[in-house]
Amino acid sequence: MGYRAENLLGILKATTPMLLGMIGVIILALPLRLFEGIGPTPIIPLVVVFFWSIYAPDYLPSVSVFFIGILQDLLTGGPLGLWAVVYLVTQFVVMSQRAYFHGREQKVVWLGFALVAGGVSLMVWLVMSLMSGVLLPVRTLLGQMAATVLIYPLFGIAFGQLHHRVLVEG
Repeated sequence: MGYRAENLLGILKATTPMLLGMIGVIILALPLRLFEGIGPTPIIPLVVVFFWSIYAPDYLPSVSVFFIGILQDLLTGGPLGLWAVVYLVTQFVVMSQRAYFHGREQKVVWLGFALVAGGVSLMVWLVMSLMSGVLLPVRTLLGQMAATVLIYPLFGIAFGQLHHRVLVEG
């Protein structure tokens, strides 16, 4: 493989998690609704930040997490900086627990993700309630987080394969 191809491959490896997060934001912002509007769209960038913060944090630096959050705020019309802060806090919490998650069964990691998603729900609800001056209903946000928790195993398997085949072996 030539020098240029190796450099391109290195850049692709280094940006894979960030690109996955940005693709997740774009999917979240699209006017598509799963199950004909019955089910909420999962917050895929949260899955990306959680997974890569455990298994390959060097490939998802804080600046990338920040840009994923800002992109989500811009595309979804949220308060600028909200999701950036939420994702940075998530990354910090998850990275502080990396040693615990390594080598654990996937159902333990999934439970950890469910706890993080619950914390994220609470954080977003509190900030949005404070900004609006009233206690907002939680049903929609809880539904979205439940959908996010339910899709985690699928993305965890796919990201695990990607991590192993592209970043570890490649």
